[in-house]
Amino acid sequence: MPSKGGRATATTNPTIGPPVVASQPVAAAPPVVATPEVLRTRDEWENAGFTVAEIGRPLRRGVDVERFNELAAREDGLVPEEAEELYRYRLRRVQSRLRQLARASNRADEVGIRAALDDLDGRIAELRRLEDERQGAGLAIGYELELDQRQAAIDQLLELARRRPPGLVAGSNLAPTQPTGEMQLTPVAFQPSPNDVPVYIIAPRSLPSDAVARNVEAVAHQGANLHLVHEPSEIPRGQAMPPLVLNWGGTDSLPADFIALNRPDAVRIASDQVESLRRLGELAPLTVLRPDDMHLLGSNRVVAKQRQGARGSGKAVIANDAPWSERARYDLFQEFVPDRAEYRVSLLNGRVVSAYIKQPPAGGNPEDLRPEWTHEPVATLPAAVVSTAREGVRRIGLDYAGVDVIVDRRTGRALCLETNAAPGMSERTLSSLYTHLQQTLRRRLRRAS
Repeated sequence: MPSKGGRATATTNPTIGPPVVASQPVAAAPPVVATPEVLRTRDEWENAGFTVAEIGRPLRRGVDVERFNELAAREDGLVPEEAEELYRYRLRRVQSRLRQLARASNRADEVGIRAALDDLDGRIAELRRLEDERQGAGLAIGYELELDQRQAAIDQLLELARRRPPGLVAGSNLAPTQPTGEMQLTPVAFQPSPNDVPVYIIAPRSLPSDAVARNVEAVAHQGANLHLVHEPSEIPRGQAMPPLVLNWGGTDSLPADFIALNRPDAVRIASDQVESLRRLGELAPLTVLRPDDMHLLGSNRVVAKQRQGARGSGKAVIANDAPWSERARYDLFQEFVPDRAEYRVSLLNGRVVSAYIKQPPAGGNPEDLRPEWTHEPVATLPAAVVSTAREGVRRIGLDYAGVDVIVDRRTGRALCLETNAAPGMSERTLSSLYTHLQQTLRRRLRRAS
């Protein structure tokens, strides 16, 4: 950005409005004074090339996008004419996102509206940051965009949310009876054999599976007849020993002749936060779907989740009385348990394959739902955690799953957060899973003979 003297430290207003510029004193130096805003009238904007027609013109793939990216990459070194050009591009991008939001609103597509609204807000934030830079450089800011469509979309999301079933859809204020004590996990020896049944993990290309692929390769190098593929056609057919297939998060139908774990319909249920919580029932934390029912959760802080969130995405801790514009972005709301122990339990047909306690970093914020976890293997588990995980998987209908269970330290109650049909799998978990699969298959073959 071209410089005209000293630059103030800019901050972005969290609401959608004019930029906020704050001065920050420097030790042993005169205080920095915020640069006054340079504003233009509508006619002055028009004369500077910021016509309604120009700002409303869609960004064309190729020449426009390439030029935009080039200017953005060297933003700090632009001459004034280029700075004006970049500002126009940012405005045009926001205008295009407003049109996308209008199209989603016309379809009454709740998921599409939310995605378009998030995208729009991201582009507006970029625009405000650029305006902060322009103000610091003494350039004109404050071109007015019509943002009525944004508020209309929020109102529409709230109206759609009010059509959801009222009241609690999961959880219970009456704690169910749970077993007490600890359960010792029986270790199994990983001893791959040339006679093992081949095991194929099908991972859809739509899901990130690089880490699982590396761990599958590492276990295979130790002698396991274990493979990861992305398509059913990659699995050899007509072998003397039919392979066993683990469907890792796929919702498409599988060939009828496959011996497969995890039916696609069960995976679809597990992937849908709302439907899976309905089935978990009292095993889950208190849960409501309507944003005006959050008072039923009985906590000042609430975990807000989107329906299709995965791997910790699409959820946040918000205030019970959060603004309606914030609530409108989520599909369900759960009680927040600040003092908790968290476990990941991997189950194969009810048998514990592996178990970890999830340790957040020291001094971490309990409201951070995606910390840099440390997963520590455990040899014993609270019996309530095991029983809750088993019953949760049974209700969802999965053969193999990674189950997230918390223990509320205030009450000792175990709660099932979700069952994952495409869980992360370490080398340790894969080795144990492979061993359990081979043992199960050998027992069945012996019974059949």
